[in-house]
Amino acid sequence: MTKNTENHSGILSIEMFDNLANRSPSFHRISAMLLDHFLMCILIIPIAIVFAIASEKLGFKLIDGMSFYVWVLIIFVYYNKDFFNAKSPAKRIMGYQVIDRKTEKPATELQCFVRNFTICVAWPIEVIVGFFNPERRIGDFLANTKVVSSEKEKLKTIWTDLKRTKLKMNYFGIIIIGIVYFYGLSYIIP
Repeated sequence: MTKNTENHSGILSIEMFDNLANRSPSFHRISAMLLDHFLMCILIIPIAIVFAIASEKLGFKLIDGMSFYVWVLIIFVYYNKDFFNAKSPAKRIMGYQVIDRKTEKPATELQCFVRNFTICVAWPIEVIVGFFNPERRIGDFLANTKVVSSEKEKLKTIWTDLKRTKLKMNYFGIIIIGIVYFYGLSYIIP
C-alpha cells in the first residue's frame, strides 16, 4: 500500500519531503542550505528592523560610521553561523557538520568563516554548486572543508556549545579579516 503524499488541500506533505530528501542527497543538502538562510534571516531581520527604526529616531543614517558597523556586525553573525562545533542551526537539525578535509575533524572557526566568504556575492551560484556536489560548495574549496552527515541535534545544543567556548586567539584574526573583508565590500557593493 502506498502512502498518500498530499494532504487534503493538495499541498505536499512532510512524508513527501522526507521521501524526496532520502532519495536525493543533493536535495537534502540544498534543503539544509535554504533552511540555514531562512533561520538566519529570522534571527537577523528583526534585529535589523529594530536597529533601523532606532537609528532613524536618533537621526543616524546608514552611511554614518556607527550605523555601518552595526550592519556589518549583523551580517558578521550570518557569516559565522557555523561557528559552534562547525554546525549551523540547520546543519544541527538536518544532521550535517563542516569538517576539515585533511584531518576529518570539525572545521575550525576560521575555516567556517572563510567558507562563508562567497555567500555575499555568489549565494545563488553556491546553491547550484551544492546541488551538483552536496559535500562541497565554492566556499568549501577556499577553506579546504567539506560537509558530511552527522548526528542530528536540537537547536538548544548551540547554547551548550556557546557555554563551553573559550576565547581563542584566532577569534581576533576572524574579526580583523571580517573588518577588512566588509570594508572592501563597502567599496564594491554600493
